[in-house]
Parts: sequence; structure tokens; C-alpha cells
Amino acid sequence: MFNKSKYEHIYIVQFSFLVILTFCIALKSFPQNDTLSEKVAFNKKYVASYWHDTKKIVTEPGRWKAKQWSTFAGIVGAWAITYVYDEEIYDFFQKNRTEAKDNISKYIIEPWGSGLYSLPMLGIIYLTGRKNNHHRNVALTGLKAFLLSGGAAVITKHLFHRHRPSNNDPPNPYLWEGPFPFTTDYTSFPSGHTTTAFAVASVLARGYRDKIWIGITSYSVATLVGISRINDGKHWATDVIAGAALGTFVGITLSKINFDGNKNIKISPTAFQGGYGMRIVYQLD
Repeated sequence: MFNKSKYEHIYIVQFSFLVILTFCIALKSFPQNDTLSEKVAFNKKYVASYWHDTKKIVTEPGRWKAKQWSTFAGIVGAWAITYVYDEEIYDFFQKNRTEAKDNISKYIIEPWGSGLYSLPMLGIIYLTGRKNNHHRNVALTGLKAFLLSGGAAVITKHLFHRHRPSNNDPPNPYLWEGPFPFTTDYTSFPSGHTTTAFAVASVLARGYRDKIWIGITSYSVATLVGISRINDGKHWATDVIAGAALGTFVGITLSKINFDGNKNIKISPTAFQGGYGMRIVYQLD
């Protein structure tokens, strides 16, 4: 018997992978200037960098200035306001939930947060890059962002032990167990899928900042991942906001470490009266 629903799911998955391939082919066509002085590869040095980069992420708030702290305060304020309406937001999504939305979430959007689509995409970006290529740096930084942000989300989940909507009937967004229960239950806060999606999106946006459509697309997909987690009844809206903030923080911090290390120094050939030479410019922040 012909199962229309089954074949629709297959077509959706095929379409999603087609989008990944199109994205990577587009990246391959970009002219790249290989300015990295060392080979960019998945090697012992890259693995060791996880420890050093983790320490920088943890200590990064200690280097924040007024601008960063004001941004953090704004996010906390938005989170607090949303927390008041968590139950209403959740009810709205559940009342407007349909089978079509569930299928789109399951087969197109959610895999970008779980890594089913994002990790193969990073792998293809890595393989399209040459040995000393910016593509490889972006891919490896994206992988690092996915893993470190995911780890940060897991740690945070077990510090707060917030109840998921499915843990209670009726769902209650105000139940938190705190860090003391040694259990794998109650892991709603923050949304891990949203965290990793925004971490990878931040790396892609920062790594290809001269291609604005990549940043817009990446953050749009990450936002849809967050929305899908509410639609699927897995998380509260404040879980999604926290995940987006955490993932963006990890992704941007790693991008600064791996992409912006030598951005202040620019070296270029130049001509002057009587000959040629090199111009070195150091740009102050």
C-alpha cells in the first residue's frame, strides 16, 4: 500500500541535505585568502585547544566592559519578563500545533540543533577547504562550538534541574529542583538544541562576516530550532532564550579566539617614490 506520509518524510530529508550541499558549494566558490600561518587541521594541537579555549570562555565575563554587561542585563530582563508568561506562550503553541508543523520540526528544523544536519555540513565545509584554508578554520571552530556549548548546556541543566512541560500534568514552568538531586530527570533549562544551534550559527556568521546572507540564514535557522522546541512540547520559552544566549556567547567567544587573533595587524605590499615595500598597519580597538 502506498504510504504518502512516509514518502513525504523522505522528500523532506532529501531536501534538507540538498540545502546543505548547496550551502557548501556556494562556500567553495568564494575566493579565499589563506592568511593563516599554520596548517589548519584536525590534529593533536586542535584537540589540545579545547582545554585552552574552555578556560578563556569561562573567564571571558571577567574581561567584559560596560557594553557587554549592559547587553547581559538586557537579556536577563527579557528572560524575566518572558518567565512571567511562560505558561501562556507554551499553551499558545500547543493550541496551534498541527501534524504539518510537527513534521517540519522533526525532519527539517530539529536536526539542526541535534547535530544531524549541522555536523555533516561542517564536515563538508572542512573537506572543501585546502590545507591552509579559512573554510577549515570555520568548520573546526564550528565543531568546537557545538561540543563546548553542548557541554555547557548539560552542566547548566544539572545545576538547575528545571521541570520540562512533559514532567507535570498540567505543565508547570515554575518548578525547579536545584543542583542537589543526583538525577537525570528535570533537564529543561536551558534548551540544548537551541544552545548548539546558536553556537554554530554565531561561528558561521562571524567566520563569513563579509557574506551577510550566511549570518542571516544561520541565525534564522537557529531561531526556528528554538521555536520548534516549544512547538514540540520539550521546552519553555525561557529555556530557549537562555539557550540562545549561552550558545551565542560560546560561539562568539570562540570566533574571537580563532578568527580575530591577528585582525589588528594588516600587512600589504605598497609602492612609494623610488621603489616598493611592505606596509604594516596596527589597528587599535
